[in-house]
Amino acid sequence: MDHFFTIGAHRIGRGARVFVVAEIGINHGGDPERCAQMIEAAARAGADAVKLQTLDVDESYVEGTDSYRAFCGTELSDESLAGLMRVAERAGVVLFSTPGDFGSLARIMRLGMPAVKISSGLMTNLPLIAEAARHRVPVIMSTGLAFETEIETAVATARAHGAPGVALLKCTALYPAPDESLNLSAVTRLVDRFDVAVGYSDHTVDGLACAAAVALGASVIEKHFTLDRTLPGADHVLSMEPADFLRMVGSIRRVETMRGSGALVPTSGEQAVRAERHRCLVARCDIAPGEVLSAQNVALKRPRPGQVGLAPAQLDAVLGKVARLPLSKNDVITADHVST
Repeated sequence: MDHFFTIGAHRIGRGARVFVVAEIGINHGGDPERCAQMIEAAARAGADAVKLQTLDVDESYVEGTDSYRAFCGTELSDESLAGLMRVAERAGVVLFSTPGDFGSLARIMRLGMPAVKISSGLMTNLPLIAEAARHRVPVIMSTGLAFETEIETAVATARAHGAPGVALLKCTALYPAPDESLNLSAVTRLVDRFDVAVGYSDHTVDGLACAAAVALGASVIEKHFTLDRTLPGADHVLSMEPADFLRMVGSIRRVETMRGSGALVPTSGEQAVRAERHRCLVARCDIAPGEVLSAQNVALKRPRPGQVGLAPAQLDAVLGKVARLPLSKNDVITADHVST
């Protein structure tokens, strides 16, 4: 149904160029100038998009909790967000956000953000998913914490309320996520099970899992981004700095090239050399006309460059026949050399 959709100028879905999202989240610390610097750095590091988290802390978290404390003071005003959208446009990247509540969703829709991200913690917030879908923008959902039935319900909710595209990102909602928790094989499960674009949202400390997910079929990659991993804040330590992000994007681009079409056929380069690389029937020794062809005088070898003999599958049919023409040692044996 929605294997493909667009965000800005980007086509999202299986077989399309991988859509790489730099997750700034709240790593800007509520400072729009720092956020602008991060957007520009992410663009230089190869990101296609930058994602923020937009929320009213009093609507999203109970006062006194770790989450409340982490998000308190990180809000950006509408004016700041509008300015950051202009920064992103000049830098050539898409800017969108995860809204934590209905008011924040309304804000980012008024500003014209082209997509909505639903975090793992919002996956079961079906009213918010429905409201996002009613705005007729693509909905990208992380699947951390979720059972398959919950994922199915979230996708059905987005579709029922008008989302023009849905993407599911395999995710492990641990910060950081240890290797043994990633279950990257679930990327292929999502591809096979759901008729949507599939990607991967990473919480490890390097880029290996992102490249591996692309090899498994991910068409969207989301990775936390920072200018400095030593800054205070929960997400900086598991985020990538620009130089490492650039290397990760390079690896992703290589892997998507390596991934190919999946067709089990020789490449054009292989087609050009396959005949001389395969074994074929050759004379094991000099063979005179009228001599019976046998295992003693017929071998299976890679021939001289540019020569092509009968395929190994013809061996049994040739043995016992008589040579029609003379053969020198290591000459290829063709149909012309064998009596009928």
